[in-house]
Amino acid sequence: QGIAVGQTSLEISRKNKDFIGEVAAATILSGMYEALGEYQKVIAVAEPSLAQARKINNREQEAELLIKLGNSYGIIGKYTEGKQLVEQGLAIARELKNRRLESHALARLSNRYKDLGEYQKTWDSLQQSLKIARETNIPAAQTLPLTSLGIVYAELGDYQKSNEFYQQALPILRQLKNRFDESLVLLFIAQNYFAQGNPQKNIESAQEGLAIAGEIKEPQIQAFANILLSLGYGQLGNDKQAMEAAQTWLNFTRKVQNKVWGKQALTLVGHIHRKFRRQEEAIEVYQQALAIATDNQAPGADAFIYSGLARIYQDLNQSSVAITYYKQSINKIEEVRRSIEGLPQELQNSFLDATVDFDKVKVSDIYRQLAALLLSQGRDKEALQVQQLMREQEIREAISPRSATGDKPNIPLSPTETKIPAQSESIIALARQINECESTNCSQLKELTTRRTSLIVEFDQQLQKIDQEIRANRAKDDAFFDPNKLAKAQEIVEAQPGTVMIYPLVLENELWLQLYAPGGAVKTVKVNVGRDELGKTVKEFRDLMKECENAAHCGSAEATKIQAVSLKLYNWLIKDLEAELQNKNNQVKNLVFALDRVTRYIPMSALYDGKQYLIEKYTIYNVLTEDTDTRDKLPVGTQNSPVLAMGLSDAVPGFGSLPNVPAEIDAIVRQETKNNQGIYPGQKFLNRSFDFATLQDNLKSYRILHLATHGVFVPDSADKSYILLGTGEQLTIPQIKTLTGLNNIHLVVLSACQTALAGPRQDGIEIASMAYHFLNRGAKAVMASLWLVDDSSTSLLMQQFYKNLANGTSEKAMTKAEALRQAQLNLLQGNVSTAANTNSRGGIVVEQIPGSRPPIAPSNGSKFSHPYYWAPFILIGNGL
Repeated sequence: QGIAVGQTSLEISRKNKDFIGEVAAATILSGMYEALGEYQKVIAVAEPSLAQARKINNREQEAELLIKLGNSYGIIGKYTEGKQLVEQGLAIARELKNRRLESHALARLSNRYKDLGEYQKTWDSLQQSLKIARETNIPAAQTLPLTSLGIVYAELGDYQKSNEFYQQALPILRQLKNRFDESLVLLFIAQNYFAQGNPQKNIESAQEGLAIAGEIKEPQIQAFANILLSLGYGQLGNDKQAMEAAQTWLNFTRKVQNKVWGKQALTLVGHIHRKFRRQEEAIEVYQQALAIATDNQAPGADAFIYSGLARIYQDLNQSSVAITYYKQSINKIEEVRRSIEGLPQELQNSFLDATVDFDKVKVSDIYRQLAALLLSQGRDKEALQVQQLMREQEIREAISPRSATGDKPNIPLSPTETKIPAQSESIIALARQINECESTNCSQLKELTTRRTSLIVEFDQQLQKIDQEIRANRAKDDAFFDPNKLAKAQEIVEAQPGTVMIYPLVLENELWLQLYAPGGAVKTVKVNVGRDELGKTVKEFRDLMKECENAAHCGSAEATKIQAVSLKLYNWLIKDLEAELQNKNNQVKNLVFALDRVTRYIPMSALYDGKQYLIEKYTIYNVLTEDTDTRDKLPVGTQNSPVLAMGLSDAVPGFGSLPNVPAEIDAIVRQETKNNQGIYPGQKFLNRSFDFATLQDNLKSYRILHLATHGVFVPDSADKSYILLGTGEQLTIPQIKTLTGLNNIHLVVLSACQTALAGPRQDGIEIASMAYHFLNRGAKAVMASLWLVDDSSTSLLMQQFYKNLANGTSEKAMTKAEALRQAQLNLLQGNVSTAANTNSRGGIVVEQIPGSRPPIAPSNGSKFSHPYYWAPFILIGNGL
């Protein structure tokens, strides 16, 4: 009825050439159509009246019409035109100094930027919009930017932060009695429930929003509610209700002729068909969705259609076809990752964890699914290439605003694989014709759909031939992988004779191990242990270490317990590679690990084979990515490797004292102005003299930075990890990013760090975060501890490490990895120096400090043989 009145009013105004009345009627009527989701009608009403607003010089209504038009064009897929119109409206609002309208225009403009993948501009516009709304103290103006910020956070996977914005908007909307937007926000909250794995709450919130939409008779919101109901019912296994809700949404998109929404609806229908194993129907619907193109298609468009197709062909046992679609999906995802550079770090961090399909499939899972499929097909080097890409971007985006090069590489398709998207083009073109025919009710619809069915059958036959061709040609088709992508790994294994790299890949139901050896040889094995079982065992290992933190001492009885758990981990992570490691022709002496997920929480040195720990047979270090610089090495001897040693021995709020730190630093560093027995020349700063300014001012003059202080790795929030300064203040990740002079530092030693493992599904990215930032600022290697270690044993190990490093000769230099190994073996086997056992230059003298545990002289084996004392120290980066 309101629309009929509005239409009549508009017609009368136009007939009487009442421009003022026409503009007013057009503004009201277009708003009604906007609420109904009929954006084509919004354009039809608002566009002619825009000229009249200009004639009567009503700048405010001109701006409002421009913003409505821009919003409508954007929603129907004409992104650039939509952006330009809203920008014109924003310019007028600013000219008029109309702050309310400016805030509204900025919020609408943010959506158009998001459509075009311009996430930095999206973010900036929303921040400006919200700031203006709050400054002007107009509650109604705050709701759109708050809701839009919630949507951005949700799309990029930070559902907690997204809900915070929604919960800020809800009470304002309820106070204003804005039922329309209240129901919308409830639907957005429902979507977050689905993404977080709570389909029942998803349905409840969607039904609450749907009830309000019914009360206020808003068909657009009722249609939106069906998206969320479809997701919830589908996740709960209710195929019938999921499909009914999705079909209701699809019908609405066709009614309002919105091809962007139509594409989303078809994708949802395809996901439901795939989930309930109707593969042929899913393929057909996905192809229809791919056929819908929008102007200036946004980065990453179609990524999750391709991943859906990949899963279907994997289920159909057409692995080579599935691999091609996975590659296309990942290349689209990489487009998004390029477009979100510059956003707040937490948003970049969360994107890989965004839920994109039923069964809690996340963005990061697509990389892992491709790697696992490649491994299962014996395409080892391609799998290794995907693993490298996955780890590199996972680490860099979790802890750095952009990669060192700013480039995120694509995964190439081989010439044979390119035939698959080429073959599908004819189906997509026909699907495009069918979509057009359905929108106009053309008479050829039946003929076109029959033709599509036969074309899909023909396409499937072609795919089977291509699949066989790929299997046959894989061994001789060089284009299946880029050898240059593995060149960095080759540099690492060839930098020191007897070196191999080991890559674990932790998947939900299995573990894959890849061993990369000199000459490009790759050994791949599958281990039947899933992510949860592996994670629980790692947590058991760490819990036993936690018991040692609280015990007076951990000895042989406790070591027996940890060995039983460590043996399980060894059997999963190393045993199946023993043949290659023990082959006399390989002469393997050095293991370099590129760890994954929960394996980052355990030191590989402590893996136990039933007789020996891994450190007793090999030197061991970890790398974050294959970009590790293996060319730079510390010079032999001590004179050209001065140490900047800084420490905290006093207790500070939240942390106990480290009474052995002064002795540790004294034994490592000798200052020219003092007569002491330190091993390396350098400077020492203890307690309050160790502050940020002193650290920054002294970095450039030293080759080794030794920080004997507490450090905390914070799970699930890498940027919140920190090191304690001597003043008790935190040296945070953002501060580490500002340090200059680290490019001269070869080695950073963090001798008292700790990280907590709360659950088996943590990924350990926080452990990499601290190391990465030192490495990214120029340091070549970082040594750190995984758990809070006994103070006296840490002091012993650190001193022995530096002694070993210094004792390298020009004939046989001691690598950092070997120096650490020998120091660990000294504690394990009891070969440690004490106050009664000193030697000349560089000798290590450990004196008891008041209030500390006394140094323990070995008798009948080492009192520090338990891995708690020697194993937590890991070397990351250049181990040479």
